[in-house]
Amino acid sequence: MKYKLILIYITSLLLGNASAQADKKLLIEPLTGNFYVYTTYNTYQDSKVRANGVYLVTKKGVVLFDTPWDTTQFQPLLDTIYKRHQQKVVMAFATHWHSDKTAGLEYYRKKGIKTYTTSLTDSLSKVNNTKRAAFLMTKDTSFTFDQYQFETYYPGEGHTKDNIVIWFPKEEILLGGCLIKGAKDENLGYLGDGNTKTYASTLLKVQNKYPSPKYIITTHSDWRDINSLKNSIKMAKQLTAEQELRHVVLFGWKANANKDSIEMAIKAFGELPKQIKTIKDYEWGVNNSPEKLNQGLTHCFVLTFSNEKDRDDYLVHPIHVAFTKLLPNILDKVTVVDYWVKNQ
Repeated sequence: MKYKLILIYITSLLLGNASAQADKKLLIEPLTGNFYVYTTYNTYQDSKVRANGVYLVTKKGVVLFDTPWDTTQFQPLLDTIYKRHQQKVVMAFATHWHSDKTAGLEYYRKKGIKTYTTSLTDSLSKVNNTKRAAFLMTKDTSFTFDQYQFETYYPGEGHTKDNIVIWFPKEEILLGGCLIKGAKDENLGYLGDGNTKTYASTLLKVQNKYPSPKYIITTHSDWRDINSLKNSIKMAKQLTAEQELRHVVLFGWKANANKDSIEMAIKAFGELPKQIKTIKDYEWGVNNSPEKLNQGLTHCFVLTFSNEKDRDDYLVHPIHVAFTKLLPNILDKVTVVDYWVKNQ
């Protein structure tokens, strides 16, 4: 009975702490050294959603990366930072134009804080009537403040047209903003202002440039799991994969077919992507399976199309029709399979 009561007490304590944390408007957690992750909350689609930012404490002042989403927390964040570290915020950066990043820019500018965005973010903020910064970066920029260094990097369109990441080389911290989602997230969130075609390549550029970060700070998810970038790349690849139609062609040649004629046909097949613009991608190869289940089909050709119309236009294209006339005297059997790519 005694142990049961202890268990009940511990459970209620944990639940109480979790509830208290959820009710907080501002949460500050240490990251490493003089870096801290701060979190504010807002309501999105009837749910309370967190927005993480970072601040760096130096002897010359505090640098803020992204501003609070909750407008009621602009001043409380400044007050809390000063009370905790006896330093004032002197610089603030926003990583894209959405209000979960830029909402506090004007307020902080009026407080004498130097505020920064890229010029692309500024143009989108102007069009979408969100808050704008005083200082604009026209290209990827490196900063040295006190003894700390960091750099901004624009890898391309993804979550938005203007999303940047910020890298701290010595500490190996990658501030991914909304471009990078959480390791446990099942989707990439809101994509209405994003680019689904380039999202994966944009994330791969980030991964190639910063292959081994110790910390990756995401905006709306748990930032402690370092697999966030890996999971985001996986989900982004699915965006384009689901838009790809595969056209698979399997050839089996007649036993008496002339080898030169076969080689000519293979070469002519390989020329089609250069001549028919609707072909998105092409590859081919010769059967190498030890199972002996290919039923005489030895050559595989795979063409990729963006949609069924492109595939249908290819089938009746004069150049493709001319190619098919090379086959009757040498082709014994053919199998064609078309399918939409599915990764799950």
